[in-house]
Amino acid sequence: MKWIWVIVLVIVGALAAYVAIEYFTVSIHALPSFIPGHKAVGANGHPARGHYRRRGAVAAFVALVAFVAAAFLAFRIVKRDRATAPTAAPTGGQSASDIV
Repeated sequence: MKWIWVIVLVIVGALAAYVAIEYFTVSIHALPSFIPGHKAVGANGHPARGHYRRRGAVAAFVALVAFVAAAFLAFRIVKRDRATAPTAAPTGGQSASDIV
């Protein structure tokens, strides 16, 4: 249950990275319909040209923040698990230096 937020943040980061790549590489008129900003026809009747640079930058920033937050949470979970794990107790056997 403690890993659920890490998984959610990784999924959000992956989706934001995908959207950022779409905004940077695909022209405005060719964006998929499930991504906001699709324009079929521009103001003068011609297809809209260019890319959404600001939207792509925001999506890339959201992806970066989500991945960093997921890594930070994963680090804290692993660190907490190692701190609460019992250490190995001595076996009570003889060491090689005790045998003479």
